[in-house]
Amino acid sequence: MALLRRLAPGSLLTRFAVISAVLTVGLGLVLFHVHSDAIAERARQQAERAVVVTVRLGLQPQITADDLENGLDPERLAHVTAAVRTSAGDTVRDELTALDPVEIKIYNREGVIVYADETELIGRRSTSDDLAEALAGEVESEFTSDTADATGSGGGDRRMLEVYVPVQFDGSPTPDGVMEVYLPYAPVATAISEDLRTLSVTLAISLAVFYAALFRLVAGASKRLRRQTAALHASAERDRHQATHDALTGLPNRVLLRDRLDQALAAAGRSRSEVAVLLVDLDRFKEVNDTLGHSWGDRLLLEIGPRVQSVLRAGDTVARLGGDEFAVLLPVVDGIAEAEAVAGRIRDALHRRFDVDGVGLDIEASIGIAVSPEHGTTSEDLQRNADIAMHVAKEFKAGAVVFQPAEHVVPSSQLTVLGDLRRALGRDDELAVHYQPLVSLTDGCLVGAEALVRWQHPERGMVPPADFIPVAEGTGLILALTERVLDISLAQVARWAGSGHRLPVAVNLSTRCLLDASLPDLVARLLAEHGVPAALLRLEVTESAVMADAERCLAVLQRLRGLGVHLSIDDFGTGYSSMAQLRRLPVDELKIDQSFVLGMTVSEQDAVLVRTAVDLAHNLGLTVVAEGVEREEHVTALRELGCDVAQGYFFARPMPAGDLTALLAARHLTGDRLYA
Repeated sequence: MALLRRLAPGSLLTRFAVISAVLTVGLGLVLFHVHSDAIAERARQQAERAVVVTVRLGLQPQITADDLENGLDPERLAHVTAAVRTSAGDTVRDELTALDPVEIKIYNREGVIVYADETELIGRRSTSDDLAEALAGEVESEFTSDTADATGSGGGDRRMLEVYVPVQFDGSPTPDGVMEVYLPYAPVATAISEDLRTLSVTLAISLAVFYAALFRLVAGASKRLRRQTAALHASAERDRHQATHDALTGLPNRVLLRDRLDQALAAAGRSRSEVAVLLVDLDRFKEVNDTLGHSWGDRLLLEIGPRVQSVLRAGDTVARLGGDEFAVLLPVVDGIAEAEAVAGRIRDALHRRFDVDGVGLDIEASIGIAVSPEHGTTSEDLQRNADIAMHVAKEFKAGAVVFQPAEHVVPSSQLTVLGDLRRALGRDDELAVHYQPLVSLTDGCLVGAEALVRWQHPERGMVPPADFIPVAEGTGLILALTERVLDISLAQVARWAGSGHRLPVAVNLSTRCLLDASLPDLVARLLAEHGVPAALLRLEVTESAVMADAERCLAVLQRLRGLGVHLSIDDFGTGYSSMAQLRRLPVDELKIDQSFVLGMTVSEQDAVLVRTAVDLAHNLGLTVVAEGVEREEHVTALRELGCDVAQGYFFARPMPAGDLTALLAARHLTGDRLYA
């Protein structure tokens, strides 16, 4: 175990080599021990068989049953001795391969010695257990260190093989006597040694070949495993880097910034030091994208990080949060004054002209500053307050602004709305969805509906969307509210489909929702839960929502499009999207903002804008929907411009699901169009 512990830090192959070598040697020793015992036993048995042959063929013919029964007189004894010696010698040379007997004794049926090389032993009785077994008909043998037996005779200290062979003459039912032969062990040992030497060489060669083959096999597998492990480590490192770093600039992203900020705050809490967070927004970055294109904007973004890092310390962090928004973490700062000084250096660095592929670009930066513990002691507080300060700096073009608590005062009415809305989301009887029909301008048929959330407050009655939607969008509640609207709408779509009406429904998405990477998973789950085909769901996003962080939004939109959901640009004309940006978006539909539709019959400029939007959408292969249609002249003008679909009070106001169900049933029964 101590050896294994010492080997633990080593490579897998090294540990295998040592352990397998130990096991192989151990296996060899076990096999050698087992086979050596078998070889020794086999040698003993061979010697025993040789003695039996010698007795039966060479010695037994020299005596008779009467010799065993009555004993040998001196004359007969001398004759037998000479005959036994001559016969035994010849037979031994033939059968025992030079195992010359050291001593021979012959016993009669009563265990009395009737013949012995040492004549003084003749006439003695032996009580040996082996003799008793031999008189019962069994050949017995054992190793002994001298020639002593039960008679008490002695001789020498050599190791001997003592063999008792029953002697039985024809006509006798039981042995008439026993011959005891002592053989020297040295020839047997020599034969055993030769066999063991052969065994040792064979085992050594076999186990060496086995070990070499096994080692080569494991070495190859270990090499492949090391390559696979290295590839896995590299892949894991790439995944970890991608999860914590911005794909374009390679700077830390929001996740890594949050982790480092948490660590800095923990360290500051122990040392009573201060931490600063600076949020940096590039004021004129949009002009670069609009005039030169996104590729130039990307190349400019690549230069922001090094430019900012050049005026920071080694332990400070520059992160990209998305779009043209960056963050700077100062894990140790000497109060607000030092944070402001760093912000000044950053602004000076960014205000120096950038050279992007030979083109000089000038940008400006607005910076919001928050310092712990004065402006917060958690990551959320510091980032939120720095964001508030940055927006103040941007709004008032103040350069760098330190967070002031007065800038984040929430009116009590909004706090009340937030609390009530959070409570309403936990209930099933306050939030409902109304549906406003979408009508084809080609044939007047109902082609879809837009889902609009309504809040029936238990005390205040119907709360206008304008009173709670902006409040929800300013917090995380908009995500929960959107999920509720999707859930209600898809459940209703499923009911309509079950009754034979495949009516697509559109749901609006806010900027926060569009920046949430988990949104496609939520939509996929709700579609599966309600069994609604993705083609019956339309998700509407505004231009401003998409432009908040075009890259992140585009990734979410592409995943939604991959589900089969139809996408629509809402309030078109009020945002800042360019032709290039619009072409990149995976959308199916463009909705013209109602402000242009309402003015198109009285303002030539609005009419031109609507005509341009229709032509642009059709050229891009998109369906055009006009919002806010309130009068018949709007319908006529839109038809002349080739607009595809319209919605507005002229056709129908938003209505509860039951009213639209009745409308669908009536149209199904009569075949009437919604609008003629």
